[in-house]
Amino acid sequence: MKDFLSINDLGEFATIYKEGKKWHCEGMIIFYVLSDEKKFAVVASKKVGKAVVRNRAKRLLRSAFFQVKNQVENGKYILVAKTSITEIPFLKLEKNLKWGLKKIGCIK
Repeated sequence: MKDFLSINDLGEFATIYKEGKKWHCEGMIIFYVLSDEKKFAVVASKKVGKAVVRNRAKRLLRSAFFQVKNQVENGKYILVAKTSITEIPFLKLEKNLKWGLKKIGCIK
């Protein structure tokens, strides 16, 4: 299975935010659009904290997503970190991600 590519284009971000399915979980927001391509992005705004905290939040989300990447359908995914992400243990974060992906309907 080929790995996910990065989403780099601002227009693509805007399309996913506008037209995609959205689900709020504890610690994150999941955006998903069905597509033939497999693309993925992680976003942490300055509201999450300083650079060190934002980078840790992005690493946690990236790691949790790649734990379940073989179970998800093709599409474009954006994970947005919430401010509460730093207080959540990794296993709970991963469980919340799986639950949110099931609710959106993108787990095979």
